[in-house]
Amino acid sequence: MRSPSIRRSTGAIHLQTAPELAAQALREAIISGELKGGDRVLEQKWSLRLGVGQPTLREALLELEHQGLVYKRQQRGTYVAQMSPEAYQQILEVRIPLESIAIGRAAALLTPGQEKELVKLIETMSGSDADSDVNAFHDCDVLFHRTIWEIADNPYLAEVLETITFRLFVFSIVGRWDDNPTTVSERAAAVKQHQNILAGIRTRDAKKARQTFVKSTVKYWNTQYKLKLKLEDLLPDG
Repeated sequence: MRSPSIRRSTGAIHLQTAPELAAQALREAIISGELKGGDRVLEQKWSLRLGVGQPTLREALLELEHQGLVYKRQQRGTYVAQMSPEAYQQILEVRIPLESIAIGRAAALLTPGQEKELVKLIETMSGSDADSDVNAFHDCDVLFHRTIWEIADNPYLAEVLETITFRLFVFSIVGRWDDNPTTVSERAAAVKQHQNILAGIRTRDAKKARQTFVKSTVKYWNTQYKLKLKLEDLLPDG
């Protein structure tokens, strides 16, 4: 399991603490499907595996709890959360209008360097490495959206989107992209969605970018996850 010691946050390099590294390792175990929804996270087992004390692991679990990835049962331990189709629907009904604001701002503020960065992330998502590593695909997906939020240059908007969407990013791929016949088509659909989002942003037209984002996102989630998002309710007016 990967354990990088740095991560990018709002354009800066952030040295990760032991609890953050432990939280990252547990997130990757959830993303890969090693820890499944409803599984109990055994503190002693994971403390030994990660080489950290139980207080450090509990701090890591608290971070994951705040992100909605695990939950505690009184006197019964910590368990991996699960998401229903209803939860996906409800999160997206909030996420799409908010992220469309960030998309519009990013279209107006996009620089050539930022454009190249977004292109590179999509290329990595569609490459052979991503095909063999669900964590790599997930990391590029998350970073693509975070980069857009940074370009939008509104830290309050970015903070809200981070809170709303993190569970969505994690649980949307858990258990779906194991070795099965639908893997290639599902990943191709995800890559195509991101290509459409970038195409909208590259117009440098805020309204066009927002409309492209909403249309492609609604189509993707309704098709891949059998949701019933209504395009007319989510399209921006201006």
